Amino acid sequence: MIILMNCLTDAPDEGGVKLANHLARVIKAARPNTTVVSYGKEARGCDVHIPVKNKLMMNGALARFLRGRKEEVLYFPAYTRMLDTAVHTFVISLFVRSGVKTVIAMHGPMNGLAKLLFRLSRAQIITLSDETNDIFRSVVGKRALQLKTGVDTSRFHPVSADKKAALRQKYGLPQDKPVVLHVGHMKVSRNIGVMQQLAADFHGLLVTSTMTAGEADAALREELLLQSNLTIIDTYQPRVEELYQLADVYLFPVTQARNCIDVPLSVLEAAACGIPVVGTDYGEMKALLGQPGFYPLKDFAPQAMNSLLRQAARESLSPREGVLAYDWQLALSQLDAE
Repeated sequence: MIILMNCLTDAPDEGGVKLANHLARVIKAARPNTTVVSYGKEARGCDVHIPVKNKLMMNGALARFLRGRKEEVLYFPAYTRMLDTAVHTFVISLFVRSGVKTVIAMHGPMNGLAKLLFRLSRAQIITLSDETNDIFRSVVGKRALQLKTGVDTSRFHPVSADKKAALRQKYGLPQDKPVVLHVGHMKVSRNIGVMQQLAADFHGLLVTSTMTAGEADAALREELLLQSNLTIIDTYQPRVEELYQLADVYLFPVTQARNCIDVPLSVLEAAACGIPVVGTDYGEMKALLGQPGFYPLKDFAPQAMNSLLRQAARESLSPREGVLAYDWQLALSQLDAE
């Protein structure tokens, strides 16, 4: 297999980038003959680096590398319009004998030309949610495959009460209040302003992505910093699992399309750590809400939201069982089965 990507990095802390990096490394570990090709910046884990800077996502060097190769190509597109992804998929397919698999981490509007190019490419489209899979099944039929993935359930796991208390002390967080956690972009469009509505009996913890620091809403950050019961961590956290493990509730308030990948990895990681999740029905969340430890967030009014958070913290139901099917290793088995 050839893995073609432009977001290889040693410090992934953004959903789509994390997905691409982890899945590429899981595949490489299981199949050592896999060739990882970076067409963006060069990074550790890259076997071949071929910079491509044009809109077709193809140049002579990459064309020569792909032409006649017998391996299939697993393509991780950057966050682009569906038309761009369709063009890239089609162009890559012209040079590859064994076919292309394109991973759609976040779906968006798709016009007639994009649909036509996806069909003509004969590529398999790998989606991450029921909703997106249904969309692509209407375009490419059985060549659309939903991949349940996104979490390392051995790394992200529950801890004892003593360990939780020790982690609270390590990160300077209070022991006497339930901690409500959110991990993601510092963007108004992700609806994280609701962290300002946390009642005084909670302590909020907001961990922001360093990879998207340039997209951060400065005004929102200044408003959030005024909250006496909110801590913001905006540096890269190599042991991010500890921040999930010390929490009592995970809050996922995203509602607007294209403000998160279709399967919110932070939700999977929190749930794998046994932390109850209060969240909207965004993307693959539709398949998780209603299972033990998942609480549907339908009302953002302060009283209603805080009441639901209190219920989740009080009941302390573990949602871990609901996300075991999304483990990276099982995702590899799904790819092997196709």
